[in-house]
Amino acid sequence: MIRSWTRWGFPALWRCQAEARHRVSVLSVILVGQGSRLPRGRVSIPNSEFRIPNSVNDVAMTFQLTLVNASQPAMRQSSAVKVLKLRRAIQWVMTAIVILIGIQFSLWVMPHLEGRWPSVSRPPGVEAFLPIDAMLGLRHLLYEGTIDAIHPAGLAIFIGICLMSLVVAKSFCSHICPVGLLSELLGRFGIKLTGRTLTPPKWLDIPLRGLKFLLLGFFVWAIWFAMDPRGVEAFLDSPYAKIVDAKMWLFFAPPSRVTIAVLGILIVGSIFVRDLWCRYLCPYGALVGVLGRFAPLKVTRDPDLCTDCESCTTVCPARLQVHTMQRVASIECTSCQDCVVACPVSSCLAVRPPKPLGATRWLRPVTATVLAVGLYLAVIVGFKATGHWHTAITEEEYHRRLQEINSPLYTHVGGTAMAEDATKR
Repeated sequence: MIRSWTRWGFPALWRCQAEARHRVSVLSVILVGQGSRLPRGRVSIPNSEFRIPNSVNDVAMTFQLTLVNASQPAMRQSSAVKVLKLRRAIQWVMTAIVILIGIQFSLWVMPHLEGRWPSVSRPPGVEAFLPIDAMLGLRHLLYEGTIDAIHPAGLAIFIGICLMSLVVAKSFCSHICPVGLLSELLGRFGIKLTGRTLTPPKWLDIPLRGLKFLLLGFFVWAIWFAMDPRGVEAFLDSPYAKIVDAKMWLFFAPPSRVTIAVLGILIVGSIFVRDLWCRYLCPYGALVGVLGRFAPLKVTRDPDLCTDCESCTTVCPARLQVHTMQRVASIECTSCQDCVVACPVSSCLAVRPPKPLGATRWLRPVTATVLAVGLYLAVIVGFKATGHWHTAITEEEYHRRLQEINSPLYTHVGGTAMAEDATKR
């Protein structure tokens, strides 16, 4: 845009600046003329044109301008890609909450396992780590119309995650999920080390991305087709389901050699292949990705404003060709809005509703983030307000059951769990 010019008739100074994010250097054209006669020319920044009037005969003058990318070497990504500050702050807050929940749960479950009474209470938020149980709870809610009293917080968190991803496409992964934050940081660290992230060829990348959908398909089949409503209710009320959170804790504390090896491979792999777990293996990501396909709010590009600088494509963590899309409807897009932050043209890229709802309206990056996270929190608050947050299991029952956690009563095989009265026969 034209920032300033002096009055016509005096030695004139025109300065045209085009500022582009992603290390596109600030371009300046300083045009100095004597009197009122200046040469013809055109100042153009791809798909844009500045017309500067001549002070005497109002003749349009033009100057040819070539846009130069200061960091053009191949398709290398920068580890210093700008992100929406509010989104990053929310990620850190949610990760801190998850860590605190893990610490509190450990301080609660260890004394019970040792036969002592804990000094802290069981945090309901630990049920966020039980997505399969939450899916069972959702099916039970839809069929029976009642909320699972054993793990209501898990159901609330699951519904909140699905709702925010169903409105702002797949936004859970880039705003709430602590694994998403860890994956981002590991990927940026890898780019800082090597200057790039490894990308498998398309013939390998596409089948690998299908793995998470195979895992999701298995869970959907097991929960929604292999089990009837009575089987779901029996599982939710089984002894195994009542202490499944402690079972999960024992899987990681202390971790086995296999657990350490798997986690090590995923962490090291995520350094060199950005979003290794999220892109190829996470069934949760596959689920919210499918829901995101139906989301009314997606990142949308205005081709009339786009300068084809490709800054959006360069910073996209999902490796999408954003600069060629009018509406980013890919199942891999997490609405992180890194592309929106990187775009040098205001409102060219933004989270927008589809055309029938008014494509001219758009949400500021902060507004889209607040909306997504607000929907998640609204579900949590709603469950708490109606008394469906804390489990119905008493502390005394937990204490008794955790003492016998190694009993066959607390095992399950093939998706079925032993009933309470099975051991009495």
